[in-house]
Amino acid sequence: MSAPDDYDDDDDNDDWPMQWADPAIRQDYEAALGRLILAHNDVDVHLTELIACCLRRLGNPPALERLAHGMFAKRLESLEILQALPVQLNLNGMDIANLRRLNNLRNIVAHGHFEQDPFGGEYTLLSNRERRSDFPTERLNKITKELNAEAGSLHANTAFYDALADLILPD
Repeated sequence: MSAPDDYDDDDDNDDWPMQWADPAIRQDYEAALGRLILAHNDVDVHLTELIACCLRRLGNPPALERLAHGMFAKRLESLEILQALPVQLNLNGMDIANLRRLNNLRNIVAHGHFEQDPFGGEYTLLSNRERRSDFPTERLNKITKELNAEAGSLHANTAFYDALADLILPD
């Protein structure tokens, strides 16, 4: 809705009765979503690096090379397979269920459409034809914090994988 022709959009005209939502609401959401996506990308990279470490430990068998490729959910399945092998690969601390949960939340917000009431500022997320109001900026920040923790854990595992494996795991 725009102002009638006899009103101008200058800040010094307070006669226009319609109040618009604060644009900072959307800007804050965009910034929180961006931080969440970047945190998920960190998890994604370190997940692939950890799988590569495991494959090196196994001698890089060509038949298992595909475990380090594909969509995030597929690589989580690969990590689960590697955890289940009778060979000790130092993967006991990996919480795959939590990584799946965080990936699902990331997919909801990354593929959801932000829809805001231009007057009141309230917003919903349209995801899979479902309106969701359970992803406020605060929740995005909480998910980001969890993703950062997982990324840190994965990064530590990959950074020290070979050294720890040599200390803990027999050849």
